[in-house]
Amino acid sequence: MRSQYRILLIAAILMCTLFVLPVSAISADAVNWYTQGNTLVTSRNYTDAVVAFDYAISLEPAYVEAWNGKADALNRAHNYTEALTASDKVIALDPNFLKGWINRGYILYNLGRYSDELAAYEQAITCDPTSAEAWFNKGYALGGLGRWQDALTAFDRVEKLDPTYPNLAANQNIARQNLDAATPFYIKQAPVIGVVTLFVVIAVVWVWMVKKKN
Repeated sequence: MRSQYRILLIAAILMCTLFVLPVSAISADAVNWYTQGNTLVTSRNYTDAVVAFDYAISLEPAYVEAWNGKADALNRAHNYTEALTASDKVIALDPNFLKGWINRGYILYNLGRYSDELAAYEQAITCDPTSAEAWFNKGYALGGLGRWQDALTAFDRVEKLDPTYPNLAANQNIARQNLDAATPFYIKQAPVIGVVTLFVVIAVVWVWMVKKKN
């Protein structure tokens, strides 16, 4: 009985192991082509980069990073429509892929779809609320839409997450300056206007009381 129990236990452990292990892994050849694609993007050889990513995808059709690399290379090459098509595939493969949503935002910006761009960054934040990159791009998109108070709030969030984030201070200053320029004079000077109004009311009441006594 003990031997049968041990056999059953070993069989159960093996079955659990099979369920835990991934069904498939990305092949070494596909990873190699993906790496080459990234190198070519860095060297600004976008045409060959797309070819490299396509080779990786041909070997591993569900290779989400390769699809995202292809979308990025196409975007940098100004093939925005094709880039968005590749981005659609990225999101379909992994709706929670942070880099995929950020990259999608870049593509939508170049297509002039600014509201959709903002939505892409907001989705990236949903995937990872601690992503300084996602919050920074959201702030940039909000600024482009003229929503300077919201943009400043997003940039302040970036500062909390990563105070050394590149170009953060410059964009915070731009947001503050534009917010100040967009604020009506009567709102900016509300305290002064309030004090002056109070004195005018007091003066009018005083004059009226003096006249009444006379």
